[in-house]
Amino acid sequence: MEHRNRVRCAVYTRKSSEEGLSQSFNSLHAQREYCEAYIKSQGGEGWTVVRQRYEDGGFSGASMARPGLERLLSDIDAKLIDAVVVYKVDRLTRSLADFARILERLDKQRVAFVSVTQAFNTNSSMGRLTLNVLLSFAQFERDVTGERIRDKIAASKAKGMWMGGVVPLGYDPPDDSGDRRLRVNEAEAVAVRSIFERLIQCRSFYDLQQKLMEDGVRSRSRRARGGAVRAGVPFSRGALRHLLQNKIYLGLICHKGTTYEGRHEAIVDRATFDAVQALLSHRSAAWKRRAPNLERAPLQGRLFDGLGQSMKPVFARRKGRLYGYYVAPKLALGLTGAGRADALTRVPCRPLDDLVRRRLIDLTGVDSEMVSTSMLREVVTRVEVHSDAVQAVFRLSELRRLNASLRDVNELEAKLQLGDRVLAEASRLNHVRISIPVRMKMRGGRTWLEDREATAGAKAKAVRLDAIKRLRAAHVAFKPSCPALARQLPRVRSAQAPLSDIGKFDWVFLAPGIQSAILSARLDPTTISRLKRHASIPLSWAAQRRLLEPNGTMDAPHT
Repeated sequence: MEHRNRVRCAVYTRKSSEEGLSQSFNSLHAQREYCEAYIKSQGGEGWTVVRQRYEDGGFSGASMARPGLERLLSDIDAKLIDAVVVYKVDRLTRSLADFARILERLDKQRVAFVSVTQAFNTNSSMGRLTLNVLLSFAQFERDVTGERIRDKIAASKAKGMWMGGVVPLGYDPPDDSGDRRLRVNEAEAVAVRSIFERLIQCRSFYDLQQKLMEDGVRSRSRRARGGAVRAGVPFSRGALRHLLQNKIYLGLICHKGTTYEGRHEAIVDRATFDAVQALLSHRSAAWKRRAPNLERAPLQGRLFDGLGQSMKPVFARRKGRLYGYYVAPKLALGLTGAGRADALTRVPCRPLDDLVRRRLIDLTGVDSEMVSTSMLREVVTRVEVHSDAVQAVFRLSELRRLNASLRDVNELEAKLQLGDRVLAEASRLNHVRISIPVRMKMRGGRTWLEDREATAGAKAKAVRLDAIKRLRAAHVAFKPSCPALARQLPRVRSAQAPLSDIGKFDWVFLAPGIQSAILSARLDPTTISRLKRHASIPLSWAAQRRLLEPNGTMDAPHT
């Protein structure tokens, strides 16, 4: 036999369940022996077995997500295999659609497919026809089996049996008695009852979530398929809502919208469960009613005053213009001055929304046009307005999603504005609380909010623009033909006269480096103010530099 006629054969074996795999000789070994014997019988055709084993123990044939099959297909694409040999067709797949995709990849690489017990291969048209017929029956069998299992589950749940899945917090899986009854876990049941009762007391989903996090209440630890133990995690909003709406705590079993009396004991009484559902329904209805105003007031539902009272948006039109304010509840309005020292009753929507939006842009670096209302609400979970600061709580996972460089709080602090600070003692796990200094002003009986950094930046910009205008005006006024200038030039050239004597074109004689810094808006506003304040500025450029920058920090002027 010549080497060029050698056919490299890969044996693929599969077993749906893990039962018996630990035995010294199991179904996978038996399948491989049959296939190797068949390949050996074809030795005259040059067939040889490749050393690599392709086997999947405990994997269903209904899915292609199998490690052994994935390795097999990868080696086929790498042209390492000439033929695939299986014990029976359904060992490769039970899906006609999946087999069509596999066969397409085999044909593309000119790889043959052989079933040992069914005595055919895909090298002939008759073999292909037989194979497709067999696969049709295999898929039909799988569909019938699926229907039978679904009917069995529905009938069992109608009798109140637990038919598997993730066991809810507060229960343990059924024992081996066969009655499929969940067993109450008393320690966890106490925690479940406490969650229901706390929501009724605080009536705030956010406060409930924070209290559970502070008390260390977490989901149940679970054992993964590989044996590793996954520790419990703090309850997310979705997981908490699912727990509070789960009718299994009433002793019921649900299946496709129908509720049946379960065999297990209830953990929560009907009155408590109904009270919680009423609260959740009220919150959902209120959310739907105010949803259209999210674009006008994106912080609604997230905003609180210094006393922890939720602030609601209100809108009014005057002379065709829409005005929006976040207003404190009546309870806060009725408190005494001492109780309301850190509580504001009325804050305009736009300045506050823009303040939080600017901080989000600073932290993530995203373009301002990309910061939509939905993005803002995904990242910002809570905002508190105090008399001298706004505290915003950001979700760290969302910040990292928008800016992968934010690996820890230190990198986040580096992106904060001057004066902003992270309140580490008030931050929780996936959340970080940032304090933003603001100035509150009363105008016409209303509270106006000013970002200190934004105000300082606006003032600095105004100072620089005024300096540019003054320098340009000086150059316009400076004309050699001016008689007043002609009289002053001898004194100017002697470098003995102060600039104040020159009058309205005094800045013309500033050093070129200083003038360049003014025109490019690089000169510090404090230095500009010092320049304006001095009535007598020397004509010597070096003396000007010493006067304006005592520490020598100004760039040397051009000569």
